[in-house]
Amino acid sequence: MPLSRRSLLAGTGLAGTALALGQGPGGTPAFAEVQETQNDALVPVNYGPAALTAAVRGAAIIGDSIFITSRFNTPEGRMRLGQFDIHTGEMRSVDDLAIPSNGGQKLAADGRYIYIGPAGSAHVWRFDPQTKELIAWSQAGGTTTWYYDMVVHGEYLYIGTYPDCTVKRIRLADGTVQTYGRISTSQYAAAVAVDDEYVYGGSAAPGTLLMWPKDGGTPTNLTPYLSASPVGILDMTVKDGTLYVASGRQLISFQRDGSGRVSRDIPVEDRYIDQITIGSDGKVYALTRLTTNLYEVTADALVKVGQPLADVENQFLAPLPGGDLFGVSGLGHIWKATPGGAASVWQTATRGFGYPETVQSMMRHGRGTVWVGGHYAMTVHRPEAGTSTRFDINGEVKAMAEGKAGTVYAGLYPSTQIVSVDPDSHQITLLGLLGNEQLRTKRIHFDGPRNQLLVASSPQTTKHTGALTFIDLATNTFDTHREYLPEQSVMDVAVQGSTAYLVGDTYGEGTSGPIRKTAQVAAVDIVTRQLLWREEIKPTWLSYESVYIVGNLLYAVGRRPRGAWFAYDLHTRTIVMEGDLGGYGGLSGVDGRVFSWVHWTNDITELPTVPGGEVTTLYDNVPRGWYNNPCFNFTPEDKATWGMLGTDLARFPLPKAK
Repeated sequence: MPLSRRSLLAGTGLAGTALALGQGPGGTPAFAEVQETQNDALVPVNYGPAALTAAVRGAAIIGDSIFITSRFNTPEGRMRLGQFDIHTGEMRSVDDLAIPSNGGQKLAADGRYIYIGPAGSAHVWRFDPQTKELIAWSQAGGTTTWYYDMVVHGEYLYIGTYPDCTVKRIRLADGTVQTYGRISTSQYAAAVAVDDEYVYGGSAAPGTLLMWPKDGGTPTNLTPYLSASPVGILDMTVKDGTLYVASGRQLISFQRDGSGRVSRDIPVEDRYIDQITIGSDGKVYALTRLTTNLYEVTADALVKVGQPLADVENQFLAPLPGGDLFGVSGLGHIWKATPGGAASVWQTATRGFGYPETVQSMMRHGRGTVWVGGHYAMTVHRPEAGTSTRFDINGEVKAMAEGKAGTVYAGLYPSTQIVSVDPDSHQITLLGLLGNEQLRTKRIHFDGPRNQLLVASSPQTTKHTGALTFIDLATNTFDTHREYLPEQSVMDVAVQGSTAYLVGDTYGEGTSGPIRKTAQVAAVDIVTRQLLWREEIKPTWLSYESVYIVGNLLYAVGRRPRGAWFAYDLHTRTIVMEGDLGGYGGLSGVDGRVFSWVHWTNDITELPTVPGGEVTTLYDNVPRGWYNNPCFNFTPEDKATWGMLGTDLARFPLPKAK
């Protein structure tokens, strides 16, 4: 893979010599020395997939097998279909399907075939598990159609689609499509139920419920029997003419004419009910999001009968013969539970279904391991041994830091949890929540002398003001400061001595625009926690992205303007160098050197530390593998950094200092 080496005078455009980037042996289980060929090329060493996800959308049962589809495509652009034994959790097959789409969304089965409703496909696809035949079976939408619910009943497959919020049915014999109609002004036909006489369609907010005669015709509006819901309808089922509907914070049942209506409040600890089914014992069961509490729906209440998992979104709940229930989580757990009894849980990520993902964060640990934060999972690599360990964690790991005795601290999204992880047992302990209208951890710094964490964060969606939170690890107390950078996200923090330097973003999180005109840089005393100074160093900048300190120089990269950078002398309070990296990303350094890894142009660059020095691109067009900003993880001898080469963990040698 060719790569250019651009030697630029800071603030100028002077071109320089060329380098080449090559991929080392995949999965190499040993450290490599800096590799410099005769033409001065640097070659990263590839250690294989950095993190595996088993994120699932869609599940269906045929016989004693559960089939699941990947929420995202594999790096090769294929949708992964896994087959597992419902009694033992053992993998039976994994097929990577060439279905043009954004990944899996919904599955249904008729006893022979698996029907696949992708995320973004004009067709419902049909897969034969016996012959492995895959066909684009029935054109039921456009290229932007997502299939939000699919139910086989009799001779038809009934579907609810996005973005047209429409209910349709497809004849199994020949793929002929019949349209019932649009449910509401929502884009999401979130739930479909069918009995011998009627077809029912429920939408996301504004939650609407319509009932059509099975052969089509004018629908009856059953919406007045629902409750007010910020999310609309998440799931529903029908039994003996009674509808059971998950509507916001209630599970509501009623006859088709609205009679016999019963509203059951969901317990406070639960978020929503996202799955409802009728057990083989004839009882109605409901599963709640995040807590995964399992309830029997009685005549007038919800009675807890189990909790097979925790901290997950549910994708599937279905009855098994003999009274057991089978479930699938959005993170790839499959489980079998007896109501009122025990549950068996299996993680498909470690049973052959896991597929590489872009990573959230990375940290080189003092014990020689490399920790990789993914989507609700953490992977600890032991590169010298060529082994790794993966374990579940309650969220996307947005940032990490190593503390005393090797303890790892992590900030999780979207829960805002700050947790500690034992480096040996990987036991996770909750320290607390950021709260204070905060949402996304941006950086965690461990302050050893005071045994505290400094956590930079951005606010909740539609808010402007982020925070710097001090966590006293001796007392486990959280002290949150939103006043350091008013009306700005705290995008990054860098600490030198007893001073923390913060940079802001006036756009906050998911807002329509800034309140203030200029982003600021602030300095905070981390002993007294008092603001030392706050300045608008660049009056035209709306957003900073990252900050790093070396000696008396503060380096900053901008998001608005995108990719601009400067070095600010903290003694003279003047800008001494500046330039443009072509995009924003991560800043870090080692041994007095400063490096940038740009997220969008995928360059690894060394910045000058004296005015007039060169800006040198070390690696160009590195295949993207970071979900958030890239981060540097320097080796102890300062000769390399750990990072992402596509979705693989790699060790990037650094050139010798000039």
